Amino acid sequence: MYRDRLQAVLDALQFEQPFQVILPDGGVATHGQGTPAFTIHIKTSRAARDIVMKASMGFGEAYTRGEVDVEGDLQAVALMSYELQEGVLKGSLWERARYLLGLLARRNTLAGSKKNIAAHYDLANSFYQLWLDAEMQYTCAYFERPTDTLEDAQTRKMDLVCRKLRLQPGELVVEAGCGWGGLALHMARNYGVRVKSFNISGEQIAFARERAQQLGIGTDSVEYVHDDYRNIPNHVKSCDKFASICMLEHVGRESYASFHQLVAKVLRKPGLAMLQFISRTNPSPISNPWLEKYVFPGYYNPSLGEVLKPIEREHRQLHLIDVENMRYHYALTLKHWLERLERNADRVRAQCAPLTRHHHVAATEAARTRPARGPALEPA
Repeated sequence: MYRDRLQAVLDALQFEQPFQVILPDGGVATHGQGTPAFTIHIKTSRAARDIVMKASMGFGEAYTRGEVDVEGDLQAVALMSYELQEGVLKGSLWERARYLLGLLARRNTLAGSKKNIAAHYDLANSFYQLWLDAEMQYTCAYFERPTDTLEDAQTRKMDLVCRKLRLQPGELVVEAGCGWGGLALHMARNYGVRVKSFNISGEQIAFARERAQQLGIGTDSVEYVHDDYRNIPNHVKSCDKFASICMLEHVGRESYASFHQLVAKVLRKPGLAMLQFISRTNPSPISNPWLEKYVFPGYYNPSLGEVLKPIEREHRQLHLIDVENMRYHYALTLKHWLERLERNADRVRAQCAPLTRHHHVAATEAARTRPARGPALEPA
């Protein structure tokens, strides 16, 4: 029943690599010519129906249930699924309506953000330690050359942030969304600044505070505040520098204007603020449905224009002075994360068996940003 529909979808797909799909009845749908880069095995009629009716959501759910298997390059499959979602297979109107209703329940209100963040970042610190670097940086690293270690690249990225902010000893830095606290510690230890970091993840805050205590760094140098970024003005009247590293994805596009207003309110003049975030080439009505529902509830990665529009409207408050695209650096970062995740697969299964497929797909879906070829990386 679904073979003709799937074949029509594959025929319309703009994707450079050949692949094949084996259906539950043994039939085969193909895309492109030559040796398949990968083969997708759809084991059940339910999975075939879900893929046709629910697009990437259906594929992700079927994979998680074990009703879809992949032979070959799983990163290529993730890239293909992105092309399907963007250009060909949108899902039925009913399924899109159901998803949008669920999306409303995951809005980033004060209560909603706390629930959304806990769903992803409070899983278990030990899980993230299996594949992140020693400093627990869950953001894009910065590579001088592709052969750099992840640890060196993450340290280089933290130094890049500090240089862009032009940190000076004694300054007060406010950090919105501190992760496991590594950047704040790096700033204080290497640049002599004071840092007040905000986070609503209980697991991350506890980890950061414990690490600071182990290193003998007191709250007079680094203070981790367990509170929402929207409440920063309740804790800080003014600061010299403001940093938010990969937290903007959890703000929500309806709140960019209020976020910028908050930055302008607490930042002394003259001051510097730096945002790092995962962007998209152009705005989209929704995020990737499967990622948003099951991996990063409430997330949306904005285009640069979406972030800048509120600044343009309030042009007297903040001025854009520097932009850097780190796409290829993120591709290498994801490659390291995926290699470490695969290398520790047995430990991941033992530690969090219900999450194994869930996060395996998350890592590879994120890795769809990996280019087949890219320019040589130059030193910062």
